[in-house]
Amino acid sequence: MDYNYDRKLEINEWIITTRWFYMVAVFLIGILGNSLLSLFSLRSSFFYIGILLLLFLISNAFLYHYLTLIKKTGSREKLRLLSIWQIVLELIIFTSIFYLIGDKPVASVFFFLPIISSSIIFGIRGAVITALISAALVNGLFVLEYINVVFRFLTDQKSFLREEILELRQATFSMIKILITSNFYLVIAVVSGYSSKLLLRREQRLIIQTAHLLEEKKQEEKNVEKLGEDSAKLAKHDRLIMNINEQLNKKIKQLENSEKSLFRAFSDLQVARQLADKEKEKTNAIISNFVDPIIVIDKDSRLNLINPAARQMFGFLTADIGKEINKSDNYSMINFKSVIKQDFTVKTSKDLKAPLNEEELVINFANQELTYKVITAEVVDVRHEYLGVMKIFYNLTREKMIDKLKSDFISIAAHQLRTPLSAVKWIIKMVIDGDLGKLNEEQKKMLFKGYQSNERIIGLVNDMLNVSRIEEGRFGYAFVLDDFSDVLNIVMESLENQIKTKKIKYILNKPGNLPKIYFDRSKMILVLQNILENAVKYTPEFGKIEVTLALGSTFLKVRIKDNGVGIPEKDQSKLFSKFFRADNVIRMQTEGSGLGLFIVKNVVRKHGGEITFDSKEGIGTEFVFTIPLEKPE
Repeated sequence: MDYNYDRKLEINEWIITTRWFYMVAVFLIGILGNSLLSLFSLRSSFFYIGILLLLFLISNAFLYHYLTLIKKTGSREKLRLLSIWQIVLELIIFTSIFYLIGDKPVASVFFFLPIISSSIIFGIRGAVITALISAALVNGLFVLEYINVVFRFLTDQKSFLREEILELRQATFSMIKILITSNFYLVIAVVSGYSSKLLLRREQRLIIQTAHLLEEKKQEEKNVEKLGEDSAKLAKHDRLIMNINEQLNKKIKQLENSEKSLFRAFSDLQVARQLADKEKEKTNAIISNFVDPIIVIDKDSRLNLINPAARQMFGFLTADIGKEINKSDNYSMINFKSVIKQDFTVKTSKDLKAPLNEEELVINFANQELTYKVITAEVVDVRHEYLGVMKIFYNLTREKMIDKLKSDFISIAAHQLRTPLSAVKWIIKMVIDGDLGKLNEEQKKMLFKGYQSNERIIGLVNDMLNVSRIEEGRFGYAFVLDDFSDVLNIVMESLENQIKTKKIKYILNKPGNLPKIYFDRSKMILVLQNILENAVKYTPEFGKIEVTLALGSTFLKVRIKDNGVGIPEKDQSKLFSKFFRADNVIRMQTEGSGLGLFIVKNVVRKHGGEITFDSKEGIGTEFVFTIPLEKPE
């Protein structure tokens, strides 16, 4: 995969697309701005401006068509030419506008756009060259015009009139402004070029790191698969040993009847014992060669077998074999602290909200913090008689590191996107509000669509930041005594227009004496907003949404029920996972990030409550969550 080629292709496409918007805005500024009279003083007209706009539209459409051909052919030379023509087109258009417009200092600002575009496409060198060309064009054109004004002032016999002096003074001030602005071209070129270079390096490092981590993960999966195969072999050998033991018992009984049988059985016993010893040696060899620790406890709760990896990791001694282990909590690793010499921490199955046979252990070994998933499995013979338990350790260190890198990447990307998206939001808002000139209805409609799309992206970025903060433990909470009904009303007011548009019937059932309870107001708004927005979004017209608040002895129970599309049964187990959306809502082509319910579950649990749901596809969904009345610990 050629990352630089793909990146330049995407950047060129983005510049062509955005040019439809900002170039039209530039022409509108030229026509509708305060300098309209100056346009006509230069013998320009709407006809010339229209011709220039038409040439721009044709040129930009040609560039888009040329980009489409490059995507099909994959030509890097054509892509380089397209990148150059992108900048050339902008310089030609802005030079023409600069020549036609009356307010030169305002027009000189437009040249920042091709400088920034050059920094993104070509880096700092391309940005500096474009800045120098822009400065030469702006200063050259204005100097010629300024010389013309000075010449008229010197040759005109009435040049000492107040109006003529003011005109020369105004032209001088404009030239100073343009000189200052053009000096900033080079500054912006260096800053934006260097910033683009830094971002490119960071992206490349992240891509390389991700590729390495994925490769390591594949290797770990192969190791796990091999562990499963070795475990199967171990079980097979164990069954073989048990069969041999049964045969030995039969031979012993036969020895009681005759000396001949005794001799023959004795020979068979010797052979069988040799075979059993060999199988035992094979079994021990398999266990000894496991790279992860394995501990076996017999049915009397005593240490029976410890492989070398466990000895090295936990510092077991030979004298530890036979020591009794407390069997509480299914032989939890906490019970091994009296035997194991190394310091370690344990997350029990209760802490992980996992099955009783799963735990998570963190230990420092060889100056490295290692994380293991510990599985406790019963060992039984062919007759299903209990022989003890085996504790198998699975190394989760790389998986944890990969998850952290992914979370860091999401957090960095979201933070980097947030500022420019907010800037785009306010710029579009200013244009829609008419701060930069009056717009017709079609223009307002198009800009409003862009504003809504930007708002959706900002919402997605905020969700990604919330998820990142939750995973890093930085999603701060401030539990205060507050009115839950007030928070519910705020959320419903924000959805009022959508409910009216779809003619949905909204029913609220709540007790008359609902007391104030402890919760984080902003986080609870997130919970209600995500659940109720989904209810409104996936409930058809003339549907029904019912919210019920029930007061218990120690908690407040909230039920939100709709008669929408429902959740397919096969998708229900993954509903609270990150980035998950059910198949039926994806087919509906509705908007959503798949992060809302993940955030909801974490916020409710942080409040000390629980959340459940009941749903049938095509019938509807009911979410139920509880919030304790007392302040969470």
